[in-house]
Amino acid sequence: MTREEFAEFLGKLRDINKKGQDIDAFVKEYEHRNVYFYNDGCIKKILASEKNLTLTTDLVNAALGLMGADRIANPKLVNPFIPGELGYRSVEPDILLTNDRGENTPRDRISIEVQHEDYNSLFKDRLVLYVARLTNNMVKQGEIPRLDNLHVVSFQFFDAFAKSPNYCHTVQLKNQEQEVYFDRQTVTLVEVAKFLKNAKDYVGDNCRLAQWLRAIDTLNREADFSEFANDPVFKLLQNEVKLCNFSSRYLMHVDMSDFDRAAAQYSAKLEVAKKMLEANEPIQKIVEFTGLPEGEIRKL
Repeated sequence: MTREEFAEFLGKLRDINKKGQDIDAFVKEYEHRNVYFYNDGCIKKILASEKNLTLTTDLVNAALGLMGADRIANPKLVNPFIPGELGYRSVEPDILLTNDRGENTPRDRISIEVQHEDYNSLFKDRLVLYVARLTNNMVKQGEIPRLDNLHVVSFQFFDAFAKSPNYCHTVQLKNQEQEVYFDRQTVTLVEVAKFLKNAKDYVGDNCRLAQWLRAIDTLNREADFSEFANDPVFKLLQNEVKLCNFSSRYLMHVDMSDFDRAAAQYSAKLEVAKKMLEANEPIQKIVEFTGLPEGEIRKL
């Protein structure tokens, strides 16, 4: 399902539950559909699972661009999904891995985050806070600081660097000559929306991350998956996104409120844009004031 379809499905599920009707029977009608992969509750159940570590490891290596001896090879889930639990958030971020690289070598600590809305650039603050928390938790009081390799990977649906043609960005501490000051801390921003919106610009990009983004999008749209079917990792992914893997009890606690808020905000922005157009305000001013893309405003 797309994000909108999944939100509608969850809304119907909750209405049926309020009416005291059979939620299991309702969910069974959708058992051959796919969940929306990027939903917090769904991605945690899929990727924060011991049995799916192959999936999680492949995606992390793809996002970080790690190959050969640098690859994450021995990951362990710090906060694994526990079957039977309702998916309440207890640890931030939702998915956190460690990877040992042997004696006298800093281990890796990798967190995965998904964000659909920027909420007035607050997500930058949130990411920096995540990094600070994870860094702070690496060393116990009284010990000599020896930090892990910290990688925070964010899959986001808004532009971090709108003018850049790249959809994947590595952010590190650097000086004015662009020399890396501390190479064991990175924030990787994957601009999913940019990649999908400008798909024609990335047709020749066959890196593993691009393959992942295309495979996930195909599953979300429930389109023809045959081009990925021979890849064992993507075949496993295809099986894991099936709605039949998610109990109605778990789905009752999956949150799509971010979609509801986003939809309301978008509608409000459209109304403001219409009024500004009626007042003959310049397009660029409307873009700056509402944050809407120029193309969306011109359609009005």
